Amino acid sequence: MELKEFCFLPTNEYVKPLGRTFMLDDCRVLSLSGSGVEFKYTGTKLTVTFYGDSTTVTDENVPQPWRDQTRVAVIVDGITQLDTVIKKPKEVFEVCGLDECIPAAEHVVRILKLSEPRMSTAGLGEIQILAKGPAEPTPYKDRYIEFIGDSITCGYGVDVPNELHPFSTGTENVTKSFSYRTAAKLDADFSMVSYSGHGLISGYTPDPNVPKLEELIQPYYDIFAYSYNTFRGLKMEDRSWDFASKRKPDIIVINLGTNDDSYVQQDEVKRQSFGKAYVAFLEKVHSLNPTSKIVVAFGLMGDALFETEQEAVNIFKANSGFEQVYAVRLTPQDPEVNGYGADYHPSPVSHEIAACELSEFIRNL
Repeated sequence: MELKEFCFLPTNEYVKPLGRTFMLDDCRVLSLSGSGVEFKYTGTKLTVTFYGDSTTVTDENVPQPWRDQTRVAVIVDGITQLDTVIKKPKEVFEVCGLDECIPAAEHVVRILKLSEPRMSTAGLGEIQILAKGPAEPTPYKDRYIEFIGDSITCGYGVDVPNELHPFSTGTENVTKSFSYRTAAKLDADFSMVSYSGHGLISGYTPDPNVPKLEELIQPYYDIFAYSYNTFRGLKMEDRSWDFASKRKPDIIVINLGTNDDSYVQQDEVKRQSFGKAYVAFLEKVHSLNPTSKIVVAFGLMGDALFETEQEAVNIFKANSGFEQVYAVRLTPQDPEVNGYGADYHPSPVSHEIAACELSEFIRNL
């Protein structure tokens, strides 16, 4: 087999986009958890270029904010060959060399952003392969699922041994989350729109008398992404998401309410307010995706608001006449058996249990 070197940018000609991404000059912007690309080629060598955002631009008087920088992975034929945090404005990685990692054969490459958008964004630049011919996008799968959620959907803190470890993007891994694992079990394409700490009437708050109104998810659903930092001077939230021209999800899974529960607790007025906000959010999601089934899933970090969410589903169905909306209770995590991730978040085992439950529920729809 005669192999030649091919260099290409991650445009639609060569790659299949995963999740919400867009091309900006010489790179594809990756911000949301699980966003990335997938392609196939027949050959060996693989080199990938990444560009960092403003978290990687420092001077001698400003330490690098390492805990917030983008974590990325390059997965070849289902095996992770690169897992790193982008610490510089430009980094080039030889993922696999001529005589290591992969033989001369057809390979499927998946490049993913493992960490969430709030903390950082990255750009995927030029890709080089030694191959028989140019790279090709992998085909779209029959099923496409979008997940809307919070830290649980992001895979917050799954790569630590216990709950005593603080958050960092280096321990956040969407590929071990219930969302990614559910898509894998259903052999589905996927997109995640998820932000740690966010809710519908309050983000996570240590004081139930003070709602965290700056961490509501509603403003971020119909934009590309939201990040504290900039990429090449651009704010992610300044770019809307073009629902009309994009592939519509077959199913949208919403897992929200865990952070609201820190505010609602046993207060009936707050509970009703949460229910109304959930109905309104269902209306917004449905208006932008009128043909997509919706699954409301809840319970992994407690299920106190599940009945309220079920009521919201029933109210929405009655008001809209759209019947393909469902509610499923996920089994709360059992830390004595399965452990915790960082800050008492679910462990990989707990995520896997939830993925089994959710994928089985979706199969039966």
